[in-house]
Amino acid sequence: MIYFFPGLQVSRFPVRCLQAFSILLFFIASTTLFGDVYRIKKGDTLLIAVVGQPEYTHSVQVREDGKINYFGGDFDVAGQTVMAVNHLIREFLVRDNHVSNPIVMVSPVLQENGVFVGGAVKAPGRYAISPETDIGLYRAIALAGGMAENADRQGVQLIRTDEAQNVETYDLSTNHPYKDIRVSVNDLVFVMPLSLVEVQGQVQTPGKLFIRGEIGISQALARAGGPTQEADLTALVKVAKDGTLTEFNRAEQFWKPSENNSPSPSLSDGDVLYVPNVFKVEPIYVTGYVRNPGAQRVRGPLNLSQAVALAGGFEVSANREEVIIHRRDGMTEEVLLVSDTAEGTTPPKILLYPGDILEIKKKFEVNWGLVSTFAYIIIGGVGIIIQLAQ
Repeated sequence: MIYFFPGLQVSRFPVRCLQAFSILLFFIASTTLFGDVYRIKKGDTLLIAVVGQPEYTHSVQVREDGKINYFGGDFDVAGQTVMAVNHLIREFLVRDNHVSNPIVMVSPVLQENGVFVGGAVKAPGRYAISPETDIGLYRAIALAGGMAENADRQGVQLIRTDEAQNVETYDLSTNHPYKDIRVSVNDLVFVMPLSLVEVQGQVQTPGKLFIRGEIGISQALARAGGPTQEADLTALVKVAKDGTLTEFNRAEQFWKPSENNSPSPSLSDGDVLYVPNVFKVEPIYVTGYVRNPGAQRVRGPLNLSQAVALAGGFEVSANREEVIIHRRDGMTEEVLLVSDTAEGTTPPKILLYPGDILEIKKKFEVNWGLVSTFAYIIIGGVGIIIQLAQ
């Protein structure tokens, strides 16, 4: 039986005082929007800002040779993404001792007639509109294919690109009254994405949950329909986004606060909550080229490295670069591994649940005996043909 012990890791990040919050939000949204979509071209104007260092904020134009000049440094930016240019400017400021640990924001000042829609939409990008007209916010989002599954309908931002550079936030949820919001040429529409967590195992409706920020374990159980009669609430397993496994003990009446009023453990983006079965320890099967293939009985999910370790590790002839997962629901996945050590490592986010089968194939090996035999036959045949031809 495998037990998971708590291993909570807490990290603290320094909080920097940010001035001109609305302008900063504009840069963050526009960088996110343009980062992977827009590529800079000759003639573009770039607005470069360094948070807290107004003397380093400048507008520069991309020359015909595809370069810009910023504080004496020439940078080849034509054809690059906004994120790549952001990285170049930051490296330059640190390397030449201008600013230590700068927060750099690069945003293209676009002259084309269009509206840009990004974030949690199905097809983020730029969409042309007539310079003499504007369109509604709903229409702009529709041009981008509509909202994605993880869209926060209560957090739709409209970033104006006029002199005021206002950032407006709207609630477009279905229970909110319709409002005609106009989007002008070169405005930016950004749909905030929701965080995603999963609740699996012995709950009424296992699956994905979209949340804002964090959600308590009790609330996650409630949104998943509550535990089944076979659920073991004394051994809940949380799999964090970084692969850390933590076990929690919740009372049968999980919705009630704890007796000592301690805060309820929570789930954040990328976390998985697994509720095991109280009556049985279910197996995960590891088959193929491992030292001890067979059923590995566990009370929660495992990552691939843990499953292989329980099966005694890879055999010498095992394929350590690719494995096959046969899910309990009949789905099959081929997973590429990243080999860092002799035993190999794997992305910790890929989990095996009770009932899954992990298949380890044999690595491809050249049969040199067969190759030499085949070569001998070919050489012999060529010799016979030459003799017959003489």
